[in-house]
Amino acid sequence: MALAVGLAAGAVLHGFPDSRANLLVDWVSPIGQMWVTLLRMTVFPLVITHMFVAVMKSQGHGSIAALGGKTILVFVALLLLAGLFSIVTAPPLIALFPTSPEMAASLLAGTVVPEAARAASQGGHSSISGWLIDLIPTNVFASAASDQILPLLVFTVLFALAATRLPAEHRDLLHRIGQALGEATMVLVRWIMVITPLGVFALAFVMAAGAGLTAAGYMGAFVVISCILMIAFTIVLYPLTAVVGRVSVRRFARAVAPAQVVAAGSRSSIAALPAMVEGARDELKLPPVATGFILPFAVSTFKLNGTITGTVRLLFVAHVFGVSLSATGIATFLVTIVIMTFSRVGVPGGGSAFRSLPAYLALGLPIEGIVILEAVDAIPDIFKTIINVTGDMSAAVILSRGERAVATA
Repeated sequence: MALAVGLAAGAVLHGFPDSRANLLVDWVSPIGQMWVTLLRMTVFPLVITHMFVAVMKSQGHGSIAALGGKTILVFVALLLLAGLFSIVTAPPLIALFPTSPEMAASLLAGTVVPEAARAASQGGHSSISGWLIDLIPTNVFASAASDQILPLLVFTVLFALAATRLPAEHRDLLHRIGQALGEATMVLVRWIMVITPLGVFALAFVMAAGAGLTAAGYMGAFVVISCILMIAFTIVLYPLTAVVGRVSVRRFARAVAPAQVVAAGSRSSIAALPAMVEGARDELKLPPVATGFILPFAVSTFKLNGTITGTVRLLFVAHVFGVSLSATGIATFLVTIVIMTFSRVGVPGGGSAFRSLPAYLALGLPIEGIVILEAVDAIPDIFKTIINVTGDMSAAVILSRGERAVATA
């Protein structure tokens, strides 16, 4: 409702020469920016506390390095599968959206690119080796100040592993502190979620006021196509999990349904974690390694929607603005997005902002086309969170298949 009202009000205001119209836009614009900033404010506390607690809980489950390696491989495989699914299925849907040079020109002329987006567009690395080196933070506070989540994750995992070697009284104290900080941060997230409709209205209003109904159609088509593909791949996960994870579709559906309900209501995969753990333990009878490490690790780092929405955004913007994409460029983009999904967290909006902008700009896409879609990127959050939660449970089932087989034998 907030999106619809914001787009309609902004479209009505579009093109008004009255200076009072510009004054209204100036007043509303900071509201949306403040909402996004408030969400991003919670990203680092959530990342650090939940990853710290997940690693602390994993002690006693065998080699954390081996388990973590297998888990990441499954995550990457599912991400690539989702990306390939989007590459195949998105173009026919995108082709249904009519475009013209006049539309592209209107969007370019009517979009104001924030300074934060231009600054983010200068990011990126010239090589994989440079990216790997930068994963090791020389200063954790500097990493936090510059929105570098992956180096913080590396530090958090290493620190948590060190904490597991402390005497029991110190280890338990740090574990309780981590849990308490994580729970307090989630309370803060729930407070911020109360004003989500206001933030969405403000972002939609400002964008529609700048580009008019053209922007509304452009953003709406992207949202619809993204949601259709996320729903479709969520459905694909059921038979995939049944075959690879060796569970019935009915059992998997019953186990993941409560978490999906929480995900739809909260738009936070972190908030859905308790329901996931309960379903995995009681319905699927997954071992402690799945509920104590794999699921928390997945919630902290695995965002299956990333390669779907990222690929749809790439193909959709290229279609509207007439940018030709090569197979090599698309493949490179997909690999880049797979890597970048691990730097997002399970809160509404994902906290990613314009982090992935360099990947799009490297293929010749205009920054204006990406910025407009970022304004409504939070709208499909319900479907994003549902597919993320379903993917988390699917990964846990697949990774624990061996232990379940041994326990049954």
